[in-house]
Amino acid sequence: MAQNFHQPTSNEITAPMSLRILQVLAPPRVGGSNSAVLGLVAGLQRADCSVAAVVLAGPDAGPFLKRLEALGIPFDVVHSPGRNYLRDLRGIRRSIHSWRPNVLHTHGYRADMLGLMAAHGAQTPSVATAHGFTFGGWRNRLYERLQVVALRRHDAVIAVSKPLAEDLARRGVPQERLVICRNAWSPPTAQVPTRGEARAILGLPLERQVIGWVGRLAWVKAPAVALESFAASANGDAILSFVGDGPDRPALETAAKRLGLAERVRFHGLVPDAWRVLKAFDAVLLSSHSEGTPMILLEAMHAGVPIVSTAVGGVPDLLDDRSAWLVPSGDSGRLGVAIAEALRDRGAADVRAAAARVRLETDFAPERWVAQHMDLYRRLTGRTD
Repeated sequence: MAQNFHQPTSNEITAPMSLRILQVLAPPRVGGSNSAVLGLVAGLQRADCSVAAVVLAGPDAGPFLKRLEALGIPFDVVHSPGRNYLRDLRGIRRSIHSWRPNVLHTHGYRADMLGLMAAHGAQTPSVATAHGFTFGGWRNRLYERLQVVALRRHDAVIAVSKPLAEDLARRGVPQERLVICRNAWSPPTAQVPTRGEARAILGLPLERQVIGWVGRLAWVKAPAVALESFAASANGDAILSFVGDGPDRPALETAAKRLGLAERVRFHGLVPDAWRVLKAFDAVLLSSHSEGTPMILLEAMHAGVPIVSTAVGGVPDLLDDRSAWLVPSGDSGRLGVAIAEALRDRGAADVRAAAARVRLETDFAPERWVAQHMDLYRRLTGRTD
């Protein structure tokens, strides 16, 4: 059943005010949620909001910390290589005590659970952003169940797509606390590599067509479906380029050999700031079974790269049939047909990519996205200035 969630209108979004916001997260080495948080803190800083972060840092947090430092965002690091939750909780409490934020904003299951405890103890309003669920094995599912229990008790929960908000409501998150706030994309300040430079970074030949896939090589992102659809597309000597890593990589490498595609499928591993290499591709493929509002598609829209995607989660909020090729989840045959069309008719692909870029700039501008967060923070604190 359709749900009605709070979505700030243009009349509700007023001028920003001075607030102290503390962001809490345990960043993976790479991922769309990292990009979203970095874009948010940069935007809040531009809006004259005092923002800082508590980073529950495992061994892969280095690149994220460097990005925070480059942005000039103050942060506390709680070194947590062994997931010592008591140490994490104490670190968050110390940061709340020293920073005295008006609102604590958490991202990810660890931060959502421990941040909630710390915020309630300090009588600080808390908001959590649900970036989406990864599903996977029993351990991930257990963590996500615990995360949902915590989300039910936060003062507000941001869902990055309407389907995700509806899912959270079905799981017991109070509807009146749910806010839909779709991700936005802040253009990078660094120069974007050209097509030739991006291909050089990945070691790809200039003369061949390349389909790019970016993400974690795990079930929820459906890289096996991407491989099957590429095999079904029958596109001469085109290359499928996997950017990312994860538990499914060995099986994918074996499957590529079995399908006779070993020479045409490349595995590049993790590439920090993957937006830098998107121009290397003739099209970006997203094959996921489930998504929130995927940052990789926002990045591809900005780069002007044609998109072939499953119509899952928040994807239809970003794109339509005029701006991308959208097909049902799990349908490798139709994905293969869409890939073939994107590569065969470059003119039509460029038209869709241009329409996607216009939609990005019109509907997903970072200024409005940041203003939505500021509006929520004001409502949580009861401030109207």
